[in-house]
Amino acid sequence: MSPFKLLIRLGLIGWSTINLGFKKGWVKRKDIFDYAISQLVSGSNIEDVAVIAGGEYLTDDELIGLVLNLIKTTDSAADLDKWRLAFLLCIEASDDSDEDKVNKLQEVYADFDYPEDMASCSVYSQDNVSPLVAMSQVVQELRERFSLI
Repeated sequence: MSPFKLLIRLGLIGWSTINLGFKKGWVKRKDIFDYAISQLVSGSNIEDVAVIAGGEYLTDDELIGLVLNLIKTTDSAADLDKWRLAFLLCIEASDDSDEDKVNKLQEVYADFDYPEDMASCSVYSQDNVSPLVAMSQVVQELRERFSLI
C-alpha cells in the first residue's frame, strides 16, 4: 500500500497533507483527482472539490491553487509527521528483508531531514538498539500523537 492510501485509510489525509505531499513528490495528480472524487461521493458539495475531481486539464499551478483554497488550517509539522508515519508503517508492513527495511529506513530518515526522534534509527547511531526496533518506537509515538492506538 502506498503512503498516500495508508493516510486515507488511517483518516489522516486532508488538503494540507495532500498539498505537502504533492510538493514533495509523494502525491501524484491522479491521487488528488481520486481524493476529490471520493470527497464528492461522500457528500462534499464544495465547488473547488468538483473542479479538482474533473481537473485533468488543470496546470499544476491551477491545481495547487484550488487545493490551497480548500485548506482551512495548516500545521506543517503535523502534516510532515503524518507522512513520516505513513512511510514508516509501509516499511514496517513490507515483506522485505530486514536489510532492505533498514536501507529504506535510512532513506526516510534522510528524506525527512534527520528528525531528532529518529536518531536511533540511523545505522550510525551509537545506541545499542536495532534501527528497526527504534523505528517501531517512533511509529508508536507517532500513532499516539495522532490517536491511532
